[in-house]
Amino acid sequence: MSLEERRVYQEACIRCSQCKFVPAPKSKAFSSICPSIDYGQFHAYSGGGKVITSYALVKNNLEATPRLIDSVFACTMCGACDTACKTNEGDNVEPMDTMYALRAHLAKAGNVPPVLRELVERMLAQGSHLGPRHSRNDWAVGLSLTNASQGPVDVLLHIGGEVAFDKAQWPSLRTTIKIMQKTGIDFGVAMDDENDGGGTAYDIGYQDVALEMAQALAEVVRKSHAELVVTTSAQAYSAFRNIYPRLGVELGAVEVLHVSDYLERLLQQGVFALTGKSQKIITYHDPCKLGRMSETYVQWQGKWINVLNTLSVPDSTRPVRFGNGGNYESARQTLSRVPGLTLVEMERNRAHSYCCGASAGTPQAYPEMAEMAAINRLKEAQATGASCLVTSCAGCELHLRAIAQRNNFQIEVKGVLEVVADHIQWGQA
Repeated sequence: MSLEERRVYQEACIRCSQCKFVPAPKSKAFSSICPSIDYGQFHAYSGGGKVITSYALVKNNLEATPRLIDSVFACTMCGACDTACKTNEGDNVEPMDTMYALRAHLAKAGNVPPVLRELVERMLAQGSHLGPRHSRNDWAVGLSLTNASQGPVDVLLHIGGEVAFDKAQWPSLRTTIKIMQKTGIDFGVAMDDENDGGGTAYDIGYQDVALEMAQALAEVVRKSHAELVVTTSAQAYSAFRNIYPRLGVELGAVEVLHVSDYLERLLQQGVFALTGKSQKIITYHDPCKLGRMSETYVQWQGKWINVLNTLSVPDSTRPVRFGNGGNYESARQTLSRVPGLTLVEMERNRAHSYCCGASAGTPQAYPEMAEMAAINRLKEAQATGASCLVTSCAGCELHLRAIAQRNNFQIEVKGVLEVVADHIQWGQA
């Protein structure tokens, strides 16, 4: 939907500012839900502010000045404003969809920060902005793996750039490989044919690039003949479920799971168990892309009609995404299986989790904002009394760990598999 077609939603915004806050916050300290407004400290940086900006652009009342561009792109596209808005006001405004259209509008006109434009160019050239294609499979050196591009497999393991190019993730990835090999299931990886899912390109506003990357990855899936795709990438998982339907890209009758879902499924089947004893107190960070932004997108086929010459209403029931359909429980269930491990929740969790600042090219284009968001989240994690912050997103993990170390936070940052790896016992529990 174009920016012009979003007008009925733009006009529905009542400027309430609820998009800036957690619905029913537990404390003032952690009441904000929007890293963008926390950084910009001006209404234009909020979800509602971006809706106003989009409306003014449609009416030709604004020009795309550098400050306007910053207010639009200094944003992680985490979707928290959208869930807060809908919780308070229903489905009338949908700021996230307007923000997608706003960025696409600006990108089409060339009004994108140069850093983000260069980032997208690297995606096109090498399949990921995080590293070159020829290094994408360095993690697999010494492993005997089936190339899913050369023959049919039952399960396609999609690695994702966040994991493939971060050596700190390789031990956990190899543990995943070992677990999958233990199942005896026929699985493979796409090796050099793999690319990232296209979600970041879509977030930035280059929907044509996102479509190209999505079609390429969908073709990899089709060539593999897999019935199940397991991805280690929260970004790709979000793209498969939330972005591909917007682009009209279909994977066919293929089940898609994030690796956290898949490992919990294997635990339930008794393929392996978690034993031993832990005295750790941990807290869990819900990644935006694995959480609220992985809720399946369903295209509405209806239209808005005018009633009594004053009020716009939908002519049929519209699917509404409150963020509750995201992936929240698998990682928690897996962690709860470790004997003695204590999980304490942060105030902002699940659909109302606070973004760590790692997505949509924010660390590259607006590093001060990305660090500010991570510090905010780390302070919340420390406030729980936990000694370790755990997450299921490699991008979040890398970003939070780096900021924690740089700012001397006395809290570890780990991935779920890193936490449970020492507790694995093969066979039925």
